[in-house]
Amino acid sequence: MSVLIQVLEQTHSAHTPWEQVKYAFIDWDHVTTLRLDGQCGVWLDGTKHGESHRLAATASPEESIFFLLRVYDRIAECRQAGGSWIVGHDGRTVASIRATRFPLTTES
Repeated sequence: MSVLIQVLEQTHSAHTPWEQVKYAFIDWDHVTTLRLDGQCGVWLDGTKHGESHRLAATASPEESIFFLLRVYDRIAECRQAGGSWIVGHDGRTVASIRATRFPLTTES
């Protein structure tokens, strides 16, 4: 079982079209810390020294705590359900956080 979580590859502004934002996926088993930066950022720290990934840049510091908590909630739901999952989002809003099983299969 694995859970991959989407992170932002670079800093972008609130006005950057989503098509221009670059994303990566991190294996949740390699995340040591999920933290807030005191502004609008939510960050993941990895197992390697100095490894850090931006999970989100929310509209307000208040929203960042809800983003962090919702991601924890999604991860817990995925682990409870078992199997492999991808957790994705738009990098800005709590409502965009979704979890999808993978690999995707098509019924014939």
